[in-house]
Amino acid sequence: MAGEAGDLTDCFCVFAPYDRLCPDFPNDQTDFSRNFEYRVINTAAHNPFDVFSWQAFVALNWPVAQDGTPLETIGLDPVALRVWQCFRERDSLFEQSTACASSNDPAALIIRDLVQADGNVLIDQAGNFTVYQTRVSPVVADFIRQNELHTQAGQAAAGPGIAFPMGHRAGADHPAAPASILLKTTWRIVTPDPAKDYLTRRPIIDVPAKHSAAGRPAGHGVTLGMVGMHTVTRTHSGNGGERIWSTFKHRANAPVAAHARGVNSIYSDDPFPGGSTPPSTTTHHNYFAPDCPNCPKNTPPIAATWADAPPFAVTGKDPAQPSQIVRCWKIFKSTAAVNALWQARLSGTVLANYMVISTQWRGANNSPLFEHGEGPRFLTNTRMESFQQDANDGPCLGRHAEATTAVGTAPNFSFLLQKAD
Repeated sequence: MAGEAGDLTDCFCVFAPYDRLCPDFPNDQTDFSRNFEYRVINTAAHNPFDVFSWQAFVALNWPVAQDGTPLETIGLDPVALRVWQCFRERDSLFEQSTACASSNDPAALIIRDLVQADGNVLIDQAGNFTVYQTRVSPVVADFIRQNELHTQAGQAAAGPGIAFPMGHRAGADHPAAPASILLKTTWRIVTPDPAKDYLTRRPIIDVPAKHSAAGRPAGHGVTLGMVGMHTVTRTHSGNGGERIWSTFKHRANAPVAAHARGVNSIYSDDPFPGGSTPPSTTTHHNYFAPDCPNCPKNTPPIAATWADAPPFAVTGKDPAQPSQIVRCWKIFKSTAAVNALWQARLSGTVLANYMVISTQWRGANNSPLFEHGEGPRFLTNTRMESFQQDANDGPCLGRHAEATTAVGTAPNFSFLLQKAD
């Protein structure tokens, strides 16, 4: 995975020559031993997973032509059509297929996810809501349609044995196979000046009447900048049968809390007694204002609805209080080193403004401390699980292990199938 010698300075492409950026997705993670219990993460064990995450991030964000063909280089254009934009949107899994070309058509780009998984909204310091979108790779979309899992009748017929395809590299006795990929992106409204710092797109945000201050449906055409990307990949190796969870953030999102804990600091029922203490900083972030010391930290906002014009978040007729978010878990030292290597390699491109928070994978057997054997034990994206950073079930693998289909069966760690009629 990290080149033939395992050198992190030579790990940018899945295939040789390894020292180049390339659009190849890492469909497997083979630097892993099933005979070892990874109860805490260390550099040697964890680096290949973070490298996997970066290779996946670059491959998914590689620019493509309107027909989905990857372009020759990563390029500099922040509004270019990307590989993941050819993936099926979650809602369209229950409709007929749409062409990739329509993904760059504003009339075809509809954002409907306005809340996080826990039902809370997230408001940036400009007073605007954060919005979300879920997509799946063609492998997942085809598997769902071919097995009629987009219907409750199909799910009932499938029984408890639903298993999405696993990706793997070509071997002596088998051809290569693409992995199943689930992808969730997070977006904030940006103005033209800072838009160059983000991957951007211009969709229509679909606001239903229940979320509108005016009590009527509305559609808002705005420029969105990506502030987070979360990918879930099912691979054959690396215990990928229970998925590899990779989560990225924009560098300007939020600071690290003054009392943030290391990812191996797991031996506590209450890891953050007294709440989240902000750092001593004068830097403004997308979701943190240093000049508001008494603002509640990592606290869900009071009820807010969409106004007809920005700033969109209002409580009654008044602007809603922006979210004050700090990150409670430190980025692992070797993860930070991997980030630095990739950001330097991507210098001059918009992708250099992003970093992997961590990669979660199953490295141990189940135990009272590691309910699903996950490493690191805790992994949260402060844009997607803003108010769950101290959750004892480590939101990624733990929460998805509790997912069910629309008929109550096990969906192989995916909430997607709950929408079936």
